[in-house]
Amino acid sequence: MKKQLYIGVLFFLISFFSFTQTGPGGVGTIDGTSSLQVWLKSDDIDADGDNTDNPVNGSAISTWSDYSGNTNNYTQTGANRPTYNTTGTFDAVNFNSALATPQFMNGSIAGAYSNASAYFVLNSVKTGLSHTLFDNTTSSLRIEQWPNRGRVGYTRYGVADYSTTIASPFGVNSILSYHKSAGSANLNVQVNGTTQVLNIGSTTVGIPYDRIGRNATGADEASGDFLEIVLYNNSLNTAQTIIVDNYLSAKYAGITIPVDVYNEDDVAAGNYDHDVAGIGRIDVANLHNDAQGTGIVRVLNPTGLDDNEFLMWGHDNGDVLMSNTTDVPNRIHARLDREWRVSEVNTAGGAVDVGSVEIRFDATGLVGINAFFLKLLVDTDNDGFFNDETPISGATSLGSDVYSFTGVTALSNNTRFTLATGVRTVIINRRTTYRVKNN
Repeated sequence: MKKQLYIGVLFFLISFFSFTQTGPGGVGTIDGTSSLQVWLKSDDIDADGDNTDNPVNGSAISTWSDYSGNTNNYTQTGANRPTYNTTGTFDAVNFNSALATPQFMNGSIAGAYSNASAYFVLNSVKTGLSHTLFDNTTSSLRIEQWPNRGRVGYTRYGVADYSTTIASPFGVNSILSYHKSAGSANLNVQVNGTTQVLNIGSTTVGIPYDRIGRNATGADEASGDFLEIVLYNNSLNTAQTIIVDNYLSAKYAGITIPVDVYNEDDVAAGNYDHDVAGIGRIDVANLHNDAQGTGIVRVLNPTGLDDNEFLMWGHDNGDVLMSNTTDVPNRIHARLDREWRVSEVNTAGGAVDVGSVEIRFDATGLVGINAFFLKLLVDTDNDGFFNDETPISGATSLGSDVYSFTGVTALSNNTRFTLATGVRTVIINRRTTYRVKNN
């Protein structure tokens, strides 16, 4: 019986991790086939992958497009529309609850999940008797519980209001998340670095997603700047929760989270806070061992990922161009301007070794790439330079401009890595040899 159970679990894990994890932090996919159901990003309002075509400041937002692949767009018309705000540290969708007309947005799909995880990154403003996040006719998630308690909570309309002891985080960029498992009456509420379990009196009620805010004047409205919203129709396991937390924290200037396993986003580390993703394991039932996220690097197949260990990475936002020809070792023609840096640590922040890993690069858009000449560069001595390193060979083409390095052991905590291309040697005849630059 145990053998059959093991085989069943193994089959599930193979099935779950057999597709590229391109969701937040590398959790879920953006093709509509995973548990990622809604992903709204204020830096890409139309979800077209282009962050340069967002609305101008003060524009009314009719559609906030879903990036999850499910086309669950949030829409509104007329005076009920929120506006685009570019005056803060981060561009945002602003819901002004001080106006006489409530601002809210309706999702393309309505309902609630009794097994789910929902994330909100926002900077809320206290203006009314209470403020909602997701809402429907049955329940709502609240950044401020009714009636004006200044506490984060959850409401079941006509039944009860459930308040945490966590203060509503008004006026600061914050991450709020709600996690509900099937068959449980407990709602795990997390606000920045604080968590609390809230019993909401029913195993069947869940996380609503009909709309952002509520059509109510003076109370229950959405409030302030919304930066990002993420909804899964499955309660994330502990490792996945930590990974998504770290992705959001790094992206939004280091918001405090309960378990911080990525510090390369710090100023002292060089601000490697773009496209952060990661793999990790709390125990055999709480793991995530394949991730790509929003960037071009995918890491998978760790051979030594033990309990409470994580490998997270992010980049410095350098150009994806093979144009750096100075900081390169001998016989390397050029490397990418973009660099990545890794945190390979346990949940206490101590350095660990997750074993060898496979690293894949999506080289779409790079011209003249040949697997034979591709090299992986790792700054093993962590001096900030690649010109004194030994290039790692052995890339293989997986098709669709994806190239893989397997069995990589050179990564360690705080090290940098990048992709390079070597110098070709072409033998014309037995007496003449030319070195040709491989662009």
